[in-house]
Amino acid sequence: MTSKSRVTALFALMLVGAFALLAVGCGSSSDSSTSGSGEGAKLTVGSDIPYPPFEQGKAPHYTGFDVELFEAIGEKIGRPVEFQDTSFNTIFIDLAQGKFDAVASAATITPEREKTVDFTNPYYLSEQAILVDEGGEIDSVEALKGATIGVQKGTTGEEFVEEKGEAGEVRLYPTGPDAVNALKAGTVDAVVMDIPVAENAVNSSEGLEVSAAIPTEEEYGFVVAEGEEELLEELNQGLAEVEEDGTYATIYEKWFHHEPPKSIESATHEPS
Repeated sequence: MTSKSRVTALFALMLVGAFALLAVGCGSSSDSSTSGSGEGAKLTVGSDIPYPPFEQGKAPHYTGFDVELFEAIGEKIGRPVEFQDTSFNTIFIDLAQGKFDAVASAATITPEREKTVDFTNPYYLSEQAILVDEGGEIDSVEALKGATIGVQKGTTGEEFVEEKGEAGEVRLYPTGPDAVNALKAGTVDAVVMDIPVAENAVNSSEGLEVSAAIPTEEEYGFVVAEGEEELLEELNQGLAEVEEDGTYATIYEKWFHHEPPKSIESATHEPS
């Protein structure tokens, strides 16, 4: 065989190999991923667990108001849902980096957060609360002055205490239950946190009480990465549908033992 023939044969073999690799690469790309957009594609959802009654349990059997509501929305839009436990302090950064498709984690809609992520229509109305030992003397925002206050890092409870509490010391904890345990241990004088979470702590522990509610008119929303307009529209549509057919009210009453306020029912239908 001449030198020219050897070169031609080698070139042909290289082309065959290249096409084979391309075919394998294309096949693995379509088979390996279950997330993405469109009906039937799995939605991965980041959530800071536990944060009862919104999210709680052990993998893969998570439950709670947020979990059940998001799963119901997933059913409406034809998207299976998989939850991933993650720290709330980094949850929006993780979302932006593509670690999951959405966030369902009792996340308050704030102007600061809206600079970097997109929220659905509101699905829950909340306010803050002061949690203390039974008979504790801290029973107002003014009484926080000079005290040692526990909060979960990255939450609106932390923001409130830092801006308006005049606390002597603010101690940050990675989870809400950690802050509650610090109160039980006597390392903080009070905890400021979302009122339903504080009420859950009272119901599940002896010797605690909510000494005061702090009206903040907070609204929770599910979260997607900035610019994910198609997914945002899907979630808002699913949220409206679960409200319309009564699923939202059923889940709400299961976890909070009373009917949802009319104001949040109308909020789920706001244009996205």
